[in-house]
Amino acid sequence: MWTVLLVEDEGYVREAIRETLDWESHGFCVAGEAGTGREALEAILEWKPDVVIADIVMPGMDGIELLKETRKAGIRSRFIMLTAMNQFDYARDALQYGAFNYLLKLSLSDEVLLENLARIREELLGELKEAGEALYPLYYRIWAEISGNRVPAHAAPTALPAAAGKFHSLRLHIAAVLSEADPALPHQAGILTEEYLLVQSFCDGGQTTFFCWSFPDKAGQTCDSGFCRPGEPAVDGGLEQFAREWRRVLNQLNASWYGIMELPVGEETALPPIGELEAALVRAFEERNAAKCAETAALIWESMKRMSFSHIDVKQLAVRLLHVLEMIAGRNAEDGTDLYKDVAFVNAAKSHESLLALVQQTIQDHIRRKQEEKVSYTDHPEVNRVIQYMLEHYRENMKVTDLAKLVAINVDYLSTIFGKKTGLTPIAYLRNIRIEQAKRLLLYSKLSVEEIASQTGFADDAYFIKTFKRMTGQTPSSFRRDNNK
Repeated sequence: MWTVLLVEDEGYVREAIRETLDWESHGFCVAGEAGTGREALEAILEWKPDVVIADIVMPGMDGIELLKETRKAGIRSRFIMLTAMNQFDYARDALQYGAFNYLLKLSLSDEVLLENLARIREELLGELKEAGEALYPLYYRIWAEISGNRVPAHAAPTALPAAAGKFHSLRLHIAAVLSEADPALPHQAGILTEEYLLVQSFCDGGQTTFFCWSFPDKAGQTCDSGFCRPGEPAVDGGLEQFAREWRRVLNQLNASWYGIMELPVGEETALPPIGELEAALVRAFEERNAAKCAETAALIWESMKRMSFSHIDVKQLAVRLLHVLEMIAGRNAEDGTDLYKDVAFVNAAKSHESLLALVQQTIQDHIRRKQEEKVSYTDHPEVNRVIQYMLEHYRENMKVTDLAKLVAINVDYLSTIFGKKTGLTPIAYLRNIRIEQAKRLLLYSKLSVEEIASQTGFADDAYFIKTFKRMTGQTPSSFRRDNNK
């Protein structure tokens, strides 16, 4: 409720005003009374009421002086001043110092008082909405922590913004719904906006979260899952508590994401580790084996389901996979535009199975386009065949004699013509391919250096590390660290 302080030196007048309205039905409550200006000032400084209804003329500190002192203290309580017929000069002074309005005592009625309170309520709601906009950088920071993304530049620092003070006495209820790429509407999450002072929406990662702010007693009637008990400050309860509750609400979407009533907890799985499956998918993609890609992707998705990955983690893995495959397919993602498209594409999925289908279809499309392409690396057909073979089989043990047999020409002639057309020996060219593939895996997979060495055709990790450093100037670990900041 918006709080009201009644200030009047005559007790029967205070009682008459108090009994004039059913305050709570209009969103207000008479939180206190004062018989003098000095007593009223102490109350205002202590608990900062939203509205002060005060007599202008009182012994000691009058209503005008009370208003001045309140403004000096930086408190923005709305003042409705009560005046008699012969006190209009005082009333004009009150307006000059920022009173909301003045009302004649003799003509004071519930209709007049309600009209003024309704206008004040609209102002207070407007201020709350404006202050709420200042909370969005905080939401972005906490979302980045929950989702494991980088903190955006416009996100708030770790401290609470000054706007949080507006929400100190309010209760917060958090609700979320899977929403594909576009924001959901409150009713889709079962939220009746008229039951709240302010409903804010936050859409990212294929979900929309609603932050529903209300007075403690109202939230208690409609949302038992709100995490701040009546009387507890919602934001001031601490950012850790806020983030923990938001994460809990998001995790409740996992069952809906997987299309089941209850998720398995730590279910044992006979499937290979996801890292191995990702590497297998990359291999199948490089070999343009569409059936194997679809099969391996399905195993990855099944493994994530068995391990109860959150819908956020599933989408992040999908984005990472697509980005790696697009780089292998030859799409330039250095400017980030393709990654942005991947994110939007993944966020359009509303279920685990639909995302799998989208990923499988995307892989099929990439492979089909690659198969339709007629790539000419040089103007020599045999050299082109050797290069294509290297690209598809670089992880295998390979000798120049094997390559010569592939194209049915002499080893020495192959080495000579290959050098003329590419500027490199076949072994050096193969080494470059392996190092470039290793770079991709270092950047976009979670495989260990030892696993990457094995996946890219190096005999052991020591030789891989030595070769990588000679060709790039960095060890694999430092390359991964420096390029994933």
